[in-house]
Amino acid sequence: MIKEAIKSFVDIFKSNIKNRKKSLAMAKMTIKKRYSGSALGVGWSLVKPILFIFVYWFGIQIGIRGGKPMDGNIPFIFWLMTGIIAWFFVNDIMNIGISSIRRDSYLVTKVVFPVETIPIFNVMSLFFTHLILLVLVLIVLFICGYYPDIYYLQIIYYTGFLFFFGCVLCTFLSTLSVISRDFEQLVKSTTMIFFWLSPVVWAPSKLAEGSLLFKILKLNPFYYFIQGYRDTFLNKIWFFERPSYTIYMLVFTLLFTLLTAYLYKKLHNEFSDVL
Repeated sequence: MIKEAIKSFVDIFKSNIKNRKKSLAMAKMTIKKRYSGSALGVGWSLVKPILFIFVYWFGIQIGIRGGKPMDGNIPFIFWLMTGIIAWFFVNDIMNIGISSIRRDSYLVTKVVFPVETIPIFNVMSLFFTHLILLVLVLIVLFICGYYPDIYYLQIIYYTGFLFFFGCVLCTFLSTLSVISRDFEQLVKSTTMIFFWLSPVVWAPSKLAEGSLLFKILKLNPFYYFIQGYRDTFLNKIWFFERPSYTIYMLVFTLLFTLLTAYLYKKLHNEFSDVL
């Protein structure tokens, strides 16, 4: 099983490298198709997260927290922004990316097309929005006195890792959603559960470090990226200063990647019949 999974991953990786130009073109077309007919176009991909941030900032900071800063002296709005942009990307994969193969079924049933690239170019289209949001957050932080420093270099690590993890997650979810529509509905219905289990609007510092609950919550892979963005922009902590958690995420991602490759290898021949 492991050898088969590794071989499948290598085949998928080679195919995506070989068809990278085609995937980039398809990603651009996907973005245009998603927002075609609207006056703002791609701008709508930014309106929703900006409104979401404002509503949560107003409801939690003004309504619940009473204006208290986070982790000592960090304004809640900056703390919220830097973490939630990672969640937006994951959330889009769980709600949009999950149906990528089914949505582009014509590429599976009617033309000769490398099916394994479908989840990837869909992730690329979502990642484009993520990068725009990231730039906007950086601009806001700069205007408000949070200037770039050497810690910003690790954003390359976190964004690259997040993109790769997103590709694996989208391939995993979209593969199973082709076989079962119930699986797709189940995942979409659990996105808010993952939202509240991830430290998007609550601070990990509120939990006793080393407690059972703290350890269980950190098993959530989304936790790593949300915390990582905040460590980069606000907390000024290198990813290698959390060695045990980084090693856990690397091992988890490796195993998850092999599982995804194995499932895709076993199920992709059934796609055309199901679709």
